[in-house]
Amino acid sequence: MNTSAILYLGSRGLAAVGNLLAVAIFTRIVGPEEYGRYVLIFAWSMIVYGFSAQWMRFAYFGTYQSSRLNEYVASLAQLHLAALAMLSVGFAAMVLSGTFDAEFLWAIFALVFGMTLYESVFEVTRTVPNPAAGALSMIMRTSLIVVFGSALLWCGGGAIGLAYAIAAAHLLAAVPCLMTFSSVRLSQSSRSACVGMLKYGWPLLLSFGVTAIGQSIDRLLLAHFLGTAILGPYGVIADLMRQSFSVVGEAIILALGTQAKLHANEGNIAAADRELRKSFNACLAAACFGAAFFFVFGDIVVQVLLGARFADESRELIPIFALAFAFMTMRNFYFGQVIYFSGSSYLELVMSILFVIVSSVLSIVLIPKYGAYGAAVSLTVAFSASCIMCIVLGRYHYPMPIDLVGLRSIAILAIGFVGLAWLIDQVVAQPRIALAIKGVLFVIAAAIMMRKFGLLRSTEVIAAGPAGKVDARPRAAVAE
Repeated sequence: MNTSAILYLGSRGLAAVGNLLAVAIFTRIVGPEEYGRYVLIFAWSMIVYGFSAQWMRFAYFGTYQSSRLNEYVASLAQLHLAALAMLSVGFAAMVLSGTFDAEFLWAIFALVFGMTLYESVFEVTRTVPNPAAGALSMIMRTSLIVVFGSALLWCGGGAIGLAYAIAAAHLLAAVPCLMTFSSVRLSQSSRSACVGMLKYGWPLLLSFGVTAIGQSIDRLLLAHFLGTAILGPYGVIADLMRQSFSVVGEAIILALGTQAKLHANEGNIAAADRELRKSFNACLAAACFGAAFFFVFGDIVVQVLLGARFADESRELIPIFALAFAFMTMRNFYFGQVIYFSGSSYLELVMSILFVIVSSVLSIVLIPKYGAYGAAVSLTVAFSASCIMCIVLGRYHYPMPIDLVGLRSIAILAIGFVGLAWLIDQVVAQPRIALAIKGVLFVIAAAIMMRKFGLLRSTEVIAAGPAGKVDARPRAAVAE
């Protein structure tokens, strides 16, 4: 069994359940308008985070060397401290100028600070590697979000209080990861490591900021044209579904992507490709079966978790979001990983610019006329265009393996399940019985897929031939 994959997937699964619980509680304490205000705060936080600190953790992962780990960790910490110091000065200047709401700005800064610390230490723990500490941090973060967020909202903290609660949860959840490299000192940093991360990461600084704008432009325009009462249901359903897809996608890159990068750093391209090939099948399964799940069960899930106040407003958005985040999964968690194997980080910037152009243009055209439906369509088209372009351009730098057998089999299984679910609805008169049958069919289809492609087994077991030898064919023989 692939222990890292099981730890990451299990912890992300538990974290996802906790996050769903958090959303269910939060949306019942506050109404659509106040929750929409929090969605607006979080959207601006992601834009600031994208342009300030997010790129650093990816630059670290793309450049670190195992033999100089402490040096790179200390250098990453110095870069983060510098970025946060400049950010705090900028925010203080905006508050003193009196042109911005101070509460709104400091809530954004608190979220950015919390996310920066948590995400950076988690990235380091991934490369130590210590999956147990990472898993514990993920579970702690979700648990603390539920506890802190519920308490602040119950006490009347509103959107601002919820932002501070989530920031505090990120800070405390970073402790287990911090303990894994507590012996590292800032004095161990080096100019060469900092310069290396800056050279590799400057395109990522622009690309993540641009991507954050592209992923938030629909929300900003919805709030501008239709108000936070419309943004609330749209944002909570989008976040619910995005997170559901991201749970598995993040587990895949944490386990399989990390191993592939380690093999590539060692020059073992055949082993790296085996991990990437398995990662492709895992991401495809997450995308296809995730979309199939929401096509069939999405309305019920939203009704149960969010209640009528949120669900009735945006029920027709569920299938569109399912397609959007299926494309997002393949783009972010598989084909987008090409930047770590080709050294061409500018590809992420190109994809981000394409994404924000498509998303912005369509949002401006569609939202005033079609409202939330137009916003969802613009997001879907932007993700699909970005994914296709990432596949095309990425193959010129490092051909990410594509398993054609897996592509056919997984797609057929997912489409077949959706077709059978539709047929069951036509034949079975009792909704509860029909729901139970569809649930059993989904579990069976997922189990068949996981067994066929060995998604929870280590790659060495999968690659072993009849004599128990690991398949060591050259790259050209396993790429496609």
